[in-house]
Amino acid sequence: MIRKNLLAVAVASFSLAGCYSFQGPERLVTKDLKPAELRYSDTSMFKADFQKAYDFRKADPTLDNDHVYPMLRSGFMYNYSFCENYFTQMVQNQRRSQIARDLLPPISALITGLIGLGDFSKNPGRKEDYIQMLALGTAATSAALNIYDTHFLFGAENVGAVQTMALKAQSVHASGVLKQQSITFEMAMQHLIDNQAQCSPQSILSLARSVIKDSSLVATDGAPPAADGTRKPLDGKVTVAPVT
Repeated sequence: MIRKNLLAVAVASFSLAGCYSFQGPERLVTKDLKPAELRYSDTSMFKADFQKAYDFRKADPTLDNDHVYPMLRSGFMYNYSFCENYFTQMVQNQRRSQIARDLLPPISALITGLIGLGDFSKNPGRKEDYIQMLALGTAATSAALNIYDTHFLFGAENVGAVQTMALKAQSVHASGVLKQQSITFEMAMQHLIDNQAQCSPQSILSLARSVIKDSSLVATDGAPPAADGTRKPLDGKVTVAPVT
């Protein structure tokens, strides 16, 4: 029974960190290149713009599809909103983790004191079992909080800076895309997927590692810079990179 209780304490403690979302913000476009059906967000504007662009493309794929530009604008707007809301939620979660961390020592001390006051004369070994359970639960909870605070978004003290960088990356990417002419429906969908990916944890980490203090972000065509440091004009796929 004691072993089962110990295991339950450990699982419950690590689930505290597991409740945090490491998947990034909501996704506007699914892997099937369709508007996502979201439970808590109304994206009717994007769905309407998507349907117009899709119907036009379906009628004649060879014609210039001007409907893709409203679809891109509304899509970029939702992606930006989802990214900002994601950071807001993660900041709240980090505050909860900080409160939980501060509560661990006094709660642990209180429970230890209560155990010490208990009468274990009939079962002396039970007191040691309770102390072990408490120690395991405290250590597991602390370890779970450490994993979250240390490895997500570079710690609670840097969330604001990372949020600014991620939102700027999305804005720079969107501006670069909307400067292009004659965007096909297929290319527009790729741009929307790339834009929403700017706020994924993987992209945030990759971008942060490449950005130095006070550097700027520019939209590029994804190709490496030339020998003289210049980049090619925007054409096709757009990525975001720091100014060199």
